[in-house]
Amino acid sequence: MEQPNNINIRASKRPFGLSRKMYMFFVCFILSSLIWILIKLSKEYTETVVFPVTFSNFPENKVLVNDLDSVLALQIKTKGFRMLSNMLFYKPSPVNINLSAFLKKAKNSNKEYYILTSELYQAIGSQIHYPNNVVAIEPDTLYFILEKKFTKKVPVRIKLNLSYAQQYELDDSIKYQPDSVIVSGPKAVIDTLSFVETVNKSITNISKNLNFTLDFAEKYKKARLTIIPSLLKVAVPVEKYTEASVDLTISISNNPNNYIIRTFPEKTKVTYVVSLKNYKDVSADMFSAVADISKAIAAKSKTLKVEIAKCPSYVSIRKIDPVKIEYILLK
Repeated sequence: MEQPNNINIRASKRPFGLSRKMYMFFVCFILSSLIWILIKLSKEYTETVVFPVTFSNFPENKVLVNDLDSVLALQIKTKGFRMLSNMLFYKPSPVNINLSAFLKKAKNSNKEYYILTSELYQAIGSQIHYPNNVVAIEPDTLYFILEKKFTKKVPVRIKLNLSYAQQYELDDSIKYQPDSVIVSGPKAVIDTLSFVETVNKSITNISKNLNFTLDFAEKYKKARLTIIPSLLKVAVPVEKYTEASVDLTISISNNPNNYIIRTFPEKTKVTYVVSLKNYKDVSADMFSAVADISKAIAAKSKTLKVEIAKCPSYVSIRKIDPVKIEYILLK
């Protein structure tokens, strides 16, 4: 009975031995891979990396009229360790080129300028965590066409589409500052401007005062115009409104022959809306309703049109009932 037990023990050791060999194999494989990676990373490599580019310090009296290169392709030579570190921990950010330091004027031209990128190695390398490692830059030359800058002061037109929550309306008027701006750019464009307008902004369901800024329309940037200030400050005063009404006796106007006139009815009901803050200040004597008899006689009309001749500036008339009345003349 003991013999089978010995057989089982020996059989159970075999898979353990295979697993141990496999384990040692993987350990050796991982160690050798790490050593291989370290050896590779310790070597120098040349890699091309594309960076966005911006430009600063344009000549004050000049304006750019051509499209510029938006990226630079930099050939960078450095050890693999550093290249891997920068790839993992640094996102390529725009490199800035100071035009005042590198811009050159082309011969026999008043508009053409250029920069040789071979002169930018140190200035760019210090910005991208690769100082002294930039070995080539494409393109080799950056071209600029600069014209004389012209300026003009023009008024602003604001473009807003506003809708208000129930019982809320605009209180007074929309305020914006400034109401005019200084625009700079090529003479051919500046001469065509009589105003500038903002982007079109829509706001719905407004129930409180708004204060925000508005940019100017994108078309001005595409036309290479500079607008100062670049943003418009906007204030939209909003107030809660309520509806009210008042009964008014109708007066007859333009009665040169002094006719005795009877109207049917003699009164009209005027419905208006007013802000809650002004509601208590409104009284019937602030309104007057009139009907022009001369218009009716000239048109041989049997009715008179009722019009509101006087009302507070802060109310809005919504309805006149009736708006037409019958009349008779008593000579």
